[in-house]
Amino acid sequence: MEKAKIDGLQMFSFMFLFQFGSLIVTGLGLEVKQNNWIAVLVVSGINILLILLIYGPIYNRFPNLTLTGIFLENTGKIVGTVLSIIYNFYFILIAGFILRDTGDNMIKYLLPETPIEVVLLMGVLLISYSCFLGIEVFARVAQLLFFIMITLGIMGNFLVFASGIVDPIHLLPILEDGLFPLIKTVFPTIISYSEMVVFFMILPYLNKPQNGVRIGTLSVLFSGLSVSWTFALTIAVLGVYGTELADLPLLDTAQKINVGDFFQRMDPIVILTLFIGLFVKLNIFFYAGVVGMAELFKKQKHQPFILPAAIMIFVIAIVSVENEIEKKELFKEKLPLFIELPILIIIPCILLVIIAIRGKWQKRKHLQPYSKGSMKDE
Repeated sequence: MEKAKIDGLQMFSFMFLFQFGSLIVTGLGLEVKQNNWIAVLVVSGINILLILLIYGPIYNRFPNLTLTGIFLENTGKIVGTVLSIIYNFYFILIAGFILRDTGDNMIKYLLPETPIEVVLLMGVLLISYSCFLGIEVFARVAQLLFFIMITLGIMGNFLVFASGIVDPIHLLPILEDGLFPLIKTVFPTIISYSEMVVFFMILPYLNKPQNGVRIGTLSVLFSGLSVSWTFALTIAVLGVYGTELADLPLLDTAQKINVGDFFQRMDPIVILTLFIGLFVKLNIFFYAGVVGMAELFKKQKHQPFILPAAIMIFVIAIVSVENEIEKKELFKEKLPLFIELPILIIIPCILLVIIAIRGKWQKRKHLQPYSKGSMKDE
């Protein structure tokens, strides 16, 4: 691990932009229709429970260790190494998928004539340079991007309402089939957005470890409320049918803005918001994979591992699925159930149980000599 420290606001910026970028780009599927904004609140609530009940207790027990260190500490060298390799590969794999998604969006909205390989290479060079500079530099950039995102959000909301295109009737009926069918519909997606486990690789840099769980909880809460409001506003403008037809509903909403025939088609706001979220999330996964590799090889500096990690995510992005139907099947069905469910939920639960058992055993072992000594004195 590099010797660096980041403050609470910078960590909050990381987590907020990470969650915001996850949800604002893809949403939760068209199956939930006008209840999309409620589904976001459900996902955020479940993420908060995961933080409070699973991730938080693990972090509070080992605030200065990364996930690799926690595995090695509690599951032994062999099992810990295997688990660390699995998680590091997962971080690199997701970084490759995000890179491809970013490249596809850039070609679709900004650079339609540019070969995908060129766009992906530009992205790899950018995140590699960011990783080379270290977590402190990236944290300051994330803090700046957070304030830019907030400013763009306030501006966009004002222009939408000023255009007079909001119709709350589109949000009705609310939960006409109840809450349980909605949870059942978005369950695989809920798993995909429970990715806060990646912050085990970054939280050891927090200058006040005691605030880690609080920062994580607040970031998920505020990002969830922000995305929920954004989705509700989008549906109120486009309606359910218009939202279903749009590739990126938020972009279609921005294109309808017209204030006095002067402020029109505020597409840049949405595009910038889109790429800020993707950039931060991509950087976090890439950095986590690089730092994990450095820890596995017991190296203090992570920079030598940037090149192999960059090559891996570039290859993953190149060979990643292009067909939208196959992409939906992979990211909405196969990946959540077969990879992310064990990695994001099942293994952390088992790890928490192991930590609890080891903690009780060590406490009992520590008290045993004292008890024998007391009996001898008597």
